[in-house]
Amino acid sequence: MDDLILGIDTGGTHTDAVIYNPLIKTVAAYAKAETTPHDLSVGISRALERLTAHTWPGGLAAVKRINLSTTLATNAIAEGVGGRVGLVMMGYDADQAAVRRLVEMLPLVEPVFVTGGHDYYGVEEAPLDEPAIAAAAQALDSKVSAWAVSGFFSVKNPGHELAASRIIQSVSPKPVTLGRDLTGEYDAVRRAATAALNAGLVATINRLLEAVKTSAEAFGFRARLMVVKGDGSLVSEDWAREKPIETVVSGPAASLVGAKTLGRGLLTPEEKDLWVLDVGGTTTDLALVRDGRPAVNPNGARVGAWHTMTVAVETRTRGLGGDSVVEINRNGGVTLGPRRVVPRCRLADTWPQVLQTLHAHRLLGIPATVAGHFLLPGAPPDSGMNADEAQVSAALAAETPLALAAYSESCFDRGQRFGGLAALKHPSVLVSAFTPTDAMAILGLYNDGSREASILGAHILGRSAHLSPEQVAARVMDEFGRLLAEEIISHGFEQDGVRYRPEDFSEAGVFGGQLGRKKRGKIRVDLGVEDPVLLLGAPAAVLAPFLGRRLRGRIIVPPVY
Repeated sequence: MDDLILGIDTGGTHTDAVIYNPLIKTVAAYAKAETTPHDLSVGISRALERLTAHTWPGGLAAVKRINLSTTLATNAIAEGVGGRVGLVMMGYDADQAAVRRLVEMLPLVEPVFVTGGHDYYGVEEAPLDEPAIAAAAQALDSKVSAWAVSGFFSVKNPGHELAASRIIQSVSPKPVTLGRDLTGEYDAVRRAATAALNAGLVATINRLLEAVKTSAEAFGFRARLMVVKGDGSLVSEDWAREKPIETVVSGPAASLVGAKTLGRGLLTPEEKDLWVLDVGGTTTDLALVRDGRPAVNPNGARVGAWHTMTVAVETRTRGLGGDSVVEINRNGGVTLGPRRVVPRCRLADTWPQVLQTLHAHRLLGIPATVAGHFLLPGAPPDSGMNADEAQVSAALAAETPLALAAYSESCFDRGQRFGGLAALKHPSVLVSAFTPTDAMAILGLYNDGSREASILGAHILGRSAHLSPEQVAARVMDEFGRLLAEEIISHGFEQDGVRYRPEDFSEAGVFGGQLGRKKRGKIRVDLGVEDPVLLLGAPAAVLAPFLGRRLRGRIIVPPVY
């Protein structure tokens, strides 16, 4: 009897479970369920319940290992959401441009600058200000969910990081990440960012690991749990708990391994390289597979604006997916993401009463910035929440959708300040809004959920630009295809060593006409790829035509399992 693997992949939107035979490289059973952010074990248990409804040779006893991949860490970084972190930096110049940019781009960080640090040779440049660290720990511990510590040139001498960690741990029971434990590279600013990102992910990954273990044991799976790293290798659950940043692009890495198998039967003998474009609910991941092997980037994973210092497959991740929030300006211009929200069609499918609110918001002409938006309970609250998040979380105790317009008005009536959606970054608060999934529902390309809710949402969204729901949906899907093409083209330019500017893809840019940002003029520029594009993910078949309008080349959508 062959030893089998239970594979679980938990993304922002769906959780997949498979029984895989590695010896003959076949899937014996497969199931899918929606991810449930408020309690991850619910979605995982539903996937396992559907999986165990199937039978396979050897049954549960044949499963000897559980392999977990996830995009939860990647999604959190791409969306800019997560737990707040106290970041203690020793020997850093707060006025240095790179440091200022770090603080500006990490909105969920409480920065603490103290004297200390070492030089290139590991010699102490200034004594560590231990009282300042103790005071910061006392003052900020109630505001953060974890701590990160980074000393300048700590890779040469970790003494100050270790001392700072001991001081923080004497005050706080919360996890502390040391920059020198994550990387031995010299770039101090990137090391501090990587430490802060890691600390912000600890609670998320711990929740996931506990949910997987509890659910698997409940369904009779008693096997060792391993986690896929960003480079495609496997690590123990203890490693993943301590260094969750290592799971960034874990999901894409697992997808690339699967793409190698899929590609064998879909490529011609002449096709050696393959673009893999994996579109999920929250992010889109792009990689180039050469001769059947994905490249590994030793310089770190790239997620949105961040370039971490953890070894990972060479992939680009963008906050763009079927559940990305949609905004439309008065001129009809569309913006997608990077934030993931709950599509209106799925919200109304679970809570039909929101349809009445959507009808009212449409008739009353409430601004689209609040109209049709709903707040939902997400992950369990913790001390890493700001005042707005704590207030909303308390109002969501009944676990029913809360209309943002009504909540904002009630705050105003009580004389309370409310920062709106921009202030809600903690995963304890979920948002429902219009998404590409809703656009697909309007166009008849997605049949789950309430199409009526999607149409009402499109009425509200397109009102200022005088667009019908069908026009809104068409523009959203066209923009989705354009952004996918832009990702491939820009990455292809990098592979070819061709210089380009981000503004080249804008309406006034040289590629604006080809990518649909403006009407074509006297000069025609055709953009395409020499290698085929393997389009993966739930909306792959729907998105293929929209990508094909903007990008010349062979687009492959593998058959659904």
